[in-house]
Amino acid sequence: MYLELGLFIVSQRTARQWIINGVLIVVTLSFLGVSIAPLIGGLFAPPNQQASEKSNQAASEQERIKIQIEGFEAVLKSDPKNQTALIGLVNLRNQLGKVKDTLEPLQTLADTFPDQPEYRMTLARTYIELKDPKNASAEYRKILTTKPGYIPALQSVVSIELTDKRPEAAIGILQDTLKTAETANKVQANTVDTSSVLWILGEVYRQQDRVDDSIATYDQMIKDNAKDFRPYVGKAQLRQIQGKQDEAKKLFDKGLELAPAEFKDEVKRLAAINPQQKPFTNPAQTPSPSAAPQKNN
Repeated sequence: MYLELGLFIVSQRTARQWIINGVLIVVTLSFLGVSIAPLIGGLFAPPNQQASEKSNQAASEQERIKIQIEGFEAVLKSDPKNQTALIGLVNLRNQLGKVKDTLEPLQTLADTFPDQPEYRMTLARTYIELKDPKNASAEYRKILTTKPGYIPALQSVVSIELTDKRPEAAIGILQDTLKTAETANKVQANTVDTSSVLWILGEVYRQQDRVDDSIATYDQMIKDNAKDFRPYVGKAQLRQIQGKQDEAKKLFDKGLELAPAEFKDEVKRLAAINPQQKPFTNPAQTPSPSAAPQKNN
């Protein structure tokens, strides 16, 4: 959890820079033979001594983290909404395994910076980690009130409802999103990607064995955007299960033709699955709607 926030903090630094810095450190140590001598000596230390040294290092690291936490807490006393301090506090408490203690600073981040849904997403995932899906769902829904087409939150809510065996609730959420999509997109263009919402809905129908509804949803996707590979694959899987192998093959071939390179292997894998198997058990496991092409004109 803290890793996600850590990555968010250093988004302005490229991975390449970190790699270069790491290489420079290693090279510098190599040229300073004295500096690496303690490391070499440690390889020949008795096992008990090594264990003792590791224990001392761990204790020292924990003490260092606690001191840093106290520093961030001091900053927050005078500036309760300091973004850097809040993020640092979340990361450090996670390092100490105090996941529950990250809720308060995460809540502050989510409320203070509502235009950055990553904070509330992390808060919701923390609730999931703490086995509290009710509060997790509430946080996902808060995101959707201002960003109705935010696919990660929408997909997460649907997943929670399906896990709780509430498929009609999941379907209702998706249908409501589609009903308001036109209005939302008029207010702000591309707020809701209807193709991706339809894809998730079609997968939910398919999981619930509502074949006709699923096919109708895929057909709507094809009507809206004939270059989207996903509905062809979805229909192909249904035709497979129905024993309509010739039609399934044509649909798979069409899906493979349209699929971006990174999805072609997955389409081939699905085409080779036993017709009686259900390839997916949860829409969250399907090819990511946000990663797939949205609309090709």
